[in-house]
Amino acid sequence: MTGGRYRILPASEAATQPIPQYISLNYENLFKIQRVNNPFPLRPVSFSRLSSYLECPSCALEQQRKRRKKEPRHFTDVHQGSLFAARQPDPRLTGTLLHAIVDLLHDPNGPIDAEQQASLLVYPDVLTRFIRNDLLKVLQDTGKLRLAMFYDEITSHNQTLYTHLLDPILSYQRELKRTNGTVYTAAERFQFKLLSTRRTFPGHSDWGGYVGIVGEFDQIRLRASEETQARPAIMEFKKGLGKKRSWDKWLDVPDAEAIEVAHQVSDDLIEPGMAHALQLMVYWLAFQTRWDIMARIQAARGQTEELEMSFQQDLDLIIYNLHDGSQYLLEPTNFQAALVDVINCIFHLNWAMKSGYALQSPEHNCGKTQLVDEVPSPLIQVGYDTLPAGQCYKLAQKSFNHFCTLVHWRMLT
Repeated sequence: MTGGRYRILPASEAATQPIPQYISLNYENLFKIQRVNNPFPLRPVSFSRLSSYLECPSCALEQQRKRRKKEPRHFTDVHQGSLFAARQPDPRLTGTLLHAIVDLLHDPNGPIDAEQQASLLVYPDVLTRFIRNDLLKVLQDTGKLRLAMFYDEITSHNQTLYTHLLDPILSYQRELKRTNGTVYTAAERFQFKLLSTRRTFPGHSDWGGYVGIVGEFDQIRLRASEETQARPAIMEFKKGLGKKRSWDKWLDVPDAEAIEVAHQVSDDLIEPGMAHALQLMVYWLAFQTRWDIMARIQAARGQTEELEMSFQQDLDLIIYNLHDGSQYLLEPTNFQAALVDVINCIFHLNWAMKSGYALQSPEHNCGKTQLVDEVPSPLIQVGYDTLPAGQCYKLAQKSFNHFCTLVHWRMLT
């Protein structure tokens, strides 16, 4: 919080600190977020689910929730000489392994003690020896056998090991030292609830209801440098920036009707896309439950029902590309307006998705050969009014499209 009124709660305290259930956060009389510790059930939805639905409702609803693959019962060290001969290692597994290593370096309850963690974060040779000699056993001891076997295959190719593991992790170590960062949270799941009553949105129509959001912070840290004072940052790690979604392609084309030109634009992102921007804005909302507000509550003798918060918080939203160490800061040109668009988009998407609306987006390259001409569009109760589900989805698209005009990325040096 600006002005130093609050401090960030470490992960261990955030999960246990007894904050009254009726406390809510009020951002300049625009909206409020109530903590999820309440007696009625939360029906959560993840950010990835919402963004997939925004891209193509039909595909998102058809996707069955995949069960997590069970870990192997035994570790095997059978090396396949041709595994990486003709192609690169699986990018998803590589990204998961890099995430796991970063988490091990900061987990206070993990298999690495605090003294060893401090050495690993400071000395490149110590970190290199750990990855080469000790990481395999640590992965096995923590039950991550699938990653252990993947790592074991990588170590049989020295250049692959250096390119895909050592170089990114050493780059991360250098960046952490340069920014003098203090990590507060690593790989911590969160859940929060957005309310949409009259008390939530003063000056807006009373929508009624709420949307529960679940997700995971990759990392929350305090960043400091010679040029700037320490300020909190939400760091979202990516193994590469991924492919463009349909809306990123349309943004590349000034003329909205130049569809053929848009199809010829490269599918590779050269900077984070709008889905990344939406993700970080959702994380900004979730982060607000990480402020230590007990002193404020005690000063008011426990009678505080509302805490006024400010949009102008010293909080950075950063995408960290583990592939090459590049970082991108999200900079909304109008933070308040962008946040309103995000919230409106979330509510309308959630209503349309829960109603079963399943339009197939014609711009989505999903491999389907036939578009559905007529899609059932049930009526949705929105406050005291009713809207067709299709209209709700269009309102979500409209909010998102406006959001895209209010944000941009700045590459950090």
